Amino acid sequence: MLPQDMRKPAWAEVGARQIPTFEVFTATTPEDVTFPIDVVYTWVDGQEPALREKRARYLPEEKRDVAPWEFGESRYTSHDELKYSLRSLEMYAPFVRNVYIVTDGQTPSWLDTSQDRVRVVDHREIFPEDALPVFNSHAIETRLHHIPGLSEHYLYLNDDVFFGRPVTPQHFFHGNGIIKVPVSPFKISLGSGAPGATAPNAAGGNVRALLHRSRGSFVTQRFLHTPHPQRKSVLSEIEREFSADFARTTRSRFRSASDIAPVSMAHHYAMITGRGVSGKYRYRYLDIAGEKAEGQFRELERDRSYDLFCVNDVDSDNRQRRRMREFLEGYFPFAASWEGAHRFGQRSDLAA
Repeated sequence: MLPQDMRKPAWAEVGARQIPTFEVFTATTPEDVTFPIDVVYTWVDGQEPALREKRARYLPEEKRDVAPWEFGESRYTSHDELKYSLRSLEMYAPFVRNVYIVTDGQTPSWLDTSQDRVRVVDHREIFPEDALPVFNSHAIETRLHHIPGLSEHYLYLNDDVFFGRPVTPQHFFHGNGIIKVPVSPFKISLGSGAPGATAPNAAGGNVRALLHRSRGSFVTQRFLHTPHPQRKSVLSEIEREFSADFARTTRSRFRSASDIAPVSMAHHYAMITGRGVSGKYRYRYLDIAGEKAEGQFRELERDRSYDLFCVNDVDSDNRQRRRMREFLEGYFPFAASWEGAHRFGQRSDLAA
């Protein structure tokens, strides 16, 4: 029983409700995350005619040093995943402060730009002028920590990553700011530098070589396709230490075997330097063109116990993309507060 001298009444906010309690139970503990957390998305509507024309104009004709699909059309195609990912964020991660959408001169048609919580960041705001235009996610990741006003602690998401149920800041960070790194059971390939390798494998191999040479640590793990908890100071530090590699990747217009993977590098570096530890996530990855996709869709529809999931489109057809839209609309049916022309409960046009 609580001692009488500790029974001072107080109110605690739980969700949107005020709950009566005792003051001692409202005290901040070492596990509590009290610092602000922002979210950064990278997004492109690759079907926009002007952007397609610009990409085609800069795409070199010579044979590339990575697999052909690494710079094909499917890598830039948007199926409104961003809209649903943002719905999942508003529904299940209300602790997030600001959201930044990094893109190349585009704005989602459904975004209400008069509100200030979700802001579009053009490449020109964060890139050196001589590096633009750029169509390479590794290059873009070298500049995310330069977003004006970005908090020290933030989550980096691709638009095909979703929150599946309520999460807290403690899913991603310890109260002292240490990152909970989404370590994957899969390894960085030892043949990652071979001609025709996938760009992520090549970039992972380059990161491993740099860290082995500079820190004496031979990193082996890859990372899950979840929200990536990051610290701006870690990215700034590795950009200074590996300045030539960052500069080269910043100016790598399309994916290349010489790129580094800045986000993965930040995870490894944080763990090596004591600012990151392995985290645990209840997570599901789904390739909508994979043989098991329908069973995985049904599992996620039936079992909403996953904290996070990724619905990835590598090379799908119209039927598979329609199934993805039906799934996302069913999981996240309500428009977020920043969907300008939408009304509460309005559903998307599934035939689009």
